Amino acid sequence: MLKFSFNSTTLRNMDIMESLSLIHAYGYDGVELSLNHSHLHPLHTPKPRVLEIRDFCSNHGINIVCVAAGGDCLLSDIPYQPSLIASEESDRRKRIDLLKRSIETAEILGAPVLNFNSGFLLEGVSHASAWDYMHEGVTELLKHQRDLTLALEPEPGFFIGTTTDAIKLIKEVGDPRFRLNLDIGHVNCSEDDCYDAIERAIPFSRHIHIEDIKQRVHHHEIPGEGDIDFARVFAILHSFSYDHFVSVELHHHTEMWQRALKESLEYLHQFEEVQAA
Repeated sequence: MLKFSFNSTTLRNMDIMESLSLIHAYGYDGVELSLNHSHLHPLHTPKPRVLEIRDFCSNHGINIVCVAAGGDCLLSDIPYQPSLIASEESDRRKRIDLLKRSIETAEILGAPVLNFNSGFLLEGVSHASAWDYMHEGVTELLKHQRDLTLALEPEPGFFIGTTTDAIKLIKEVGDPRFRLNLDIGHVNCSEDDCYDAIERAIPFSRHIHIEDIKQRVHHHEIPGEGDIDFARVFAILHSFSYDHFVSVELHHHTEMWQRALKESLEYLHQFEEVQAA
């Protein structure tokens, strides 16, 4: 049986403790904790507060299974900037330092996975230079952590925007602690054959995001309300005996969080039961 978590970004307008408690109460096996200004910011949240969150989770049986460090405004009001592939070394250093602090936060919380993204390729940076910057940044981050897995998430329109590019970098880095955060909806948006791409990506994947997509437009929908064939997706996951977490990620559902929590899990459990039968 697969394990389902829910990304806390949907509940970012609430107190973090309430958000964690609600996800747990709705029956999810774990929580993916998104770093942001309202819940927990790696550069601004003091360590005693992080310890308080860790202890709260421990006391209430809440399992933080992943920390998401790819938020759009963690460093500036310009989405995802500066990134690991910024033209200036000082700007790349800001992102690396943020991710190092994120790693430290994840390790305090006991989360086994931290996901992140490449950011956009901006004018003035060649593809070759950006690739080198990504390789250098990841290598430095791997030296900063111990047992944590760093999971790179391809995002539509980003420098690393497909599973093909992510897998290429994973192979080049060659460290088992560097893997793929596979986002099913992103694959549907960005890759010609969604299900073939998922099948090729599973052996490299340590964490999965799941949401639905309509007409290949990058807008996260509650599973079952878009075009993705989840029966086929789950058949692929079971064929590879995937045993890590599948995390529901719904950025756009803060005003309908009850429905997002309830209906997502009901829908996904339905398909899991069919596959397991």
